Amino acid sequence: MDFAIVMGDDGLPQMTYDRAATIFNNIVLSWTIRRGSLFVRPLFGNRFHLLKKNTARTEALAEEYGKEALQWLLDTGKAIAIRVTAQRDANDRNRLNMRAEVTQADGLVVTFDHFVRIV
Repeated sequence: MDFAIVMGDDGLPQMTYDRAATIFNNIVLSWTIRRGSLFVRPLFGNRFHLLKKNTARTEALAEEYGKEALQWLLDTGKAIAIRVTAQRDANDRNRLNMRAEVTQADGLVVTFDHFVRIV
């Protein structure tokens, strides 16, 4: 059974002991775990940590990395569509604002907003 992850008042994901009703937790984990950090699933997670300079090309690369991290949801049939957008933060040149809109197999659209720090 998957436990639900909710966004806390501090803007950080927090696990609950409630049963997950959507694939939100799958999206959160895919975007917050660095690819290669889980030895049992070395291809799980994202490659956002590889982004070094915040340019228009970086936005496109971040969208690609975001889709790549969520591809397993399509492959397993948990999702039928994925849309990822990235936008440079106007107030912080070292930050990308990311959004994932994932359509579950039942048609429900699940949205997750996340930021990626560019170092």
